[in-house]
Amino acid sequence: MTNHTAIRDLKNHVGETVTLAGWLYNSRRSGKIAFLILRDGTGLCQCVLEKNDATEAAFEAARSLGQESSLTITGEVRADERSLGGHELAVTDLAVEQAAHEYPITPKEHGTEFLMRRRHLWFRSRRQTAILRIRSTLIDAIRRFYNDRDFTLIDTPIFAPAAGEGAQTLFNVDYFGEEVYLAQTGQLYLESAAMALGKVYCFGPTFRAEKSKTRRHLTEFWMVEPEVAWIEIDELLDLAEEFVESLVARCLSDHADDLKLLGRDLDALRRIKRPFQRISYTEAADMLHNKTVLATVTKEMEQRIAEHTAAEARVAEIEKELAGSMKAWKRDKLAAEQITLRSQIEELAEQIENAPKHI
Repeated sequence: MTNHTAIRDLKNHVGETVTLAGWLYNSRRSGKIAFLILRDGTGLCQCVLEKNDATEAAFEAARSLGQESSLTITGEVRADERSLGGHELAVTDLAVEQAAHEYPITPKEHGTEFLMRRRHLWFRSRRQTAILRIRSTLIDAIRRFYNDRDFTLIDTPIFAPAAGEGAQTLFNVDYFGEEVYLAQTGQLYLESAAMALGKVYCFGPTFRAEKSKTRRHLTEFWMVEPEVAWIEIDELLDLAEEFVESLVARCLSDHADDLKLLGRDLDALRRIKRPFQRISYTEAADMLHNKTVLATVTKEMEQRIAEHTAAEARVAEIEKELAGSMKAWKRDKLAAEQITLRSQIEELAEQIENAPKHI
């Protein structure tokens, strides 16, 4: 393997000359200085290339580089709090491994539909890579949590002969002439395994045939399910609280910058610590029927209805605007706004439909 330094490790090489390997995320030029933003999957780094006799060839090569061109860049690491990641590279050499042209996902705004059709490229954006890094860490943290507490992993079948929960949300599969279903849960298998091993868990893909386009309904997702023999409800709640606290702490430790990029409130996440407040079913029912709570929930629902109405009105306005002539950039912007609004309308409609019946 070639001797390349990862961008996330630049803090350990201040004052040293290193070589980065990655892809051009963005670039700009000002006179005889070029600013190249390089990404390598671990982070972003601003590489500053000054034109002089020694770097003239590299500077000329950088002039025609397109977004996502593959590069290796050598230079001295400098600490700079103003730069991405707190460090930048004073470039002494640049090699173009592959020049890219007309990369479809530009820094401008794109609609979700446009991006989903180019999902394999959308992965390269900052937000998507942050999500994927956090997801990877969560998967590792989940496995470590249960493995460190002497749970045994049980890989339950993905094809199941019957429903685990509700028959109305099953995906049918023709299994060599016999009808089976994509699994909703591994719970039934785990209950049997718990009688053999005491503490078990499964962690894998789950399928729900619920036709919905909202962001809160997934037809496929990964789910972790523990089963423990000889456990009381309070002990089970202790396990659940410890599980949540452990995962949040791991994400804060490993991904503070990624969480900030995603707009998460780090102070709120740091407050997720045991013990959590516990209430009984009866207490919860009483709270939901409390007049103050009812008034608050009713007000929230009225606000959602107003937002739904306003979003529908704005979509109608956009449709009228799109029917006329305009510059391409404005048409793209309006089309992206329309896609976002339609997604919001669908989600708000479902929230309104699923309002608590007693309000």
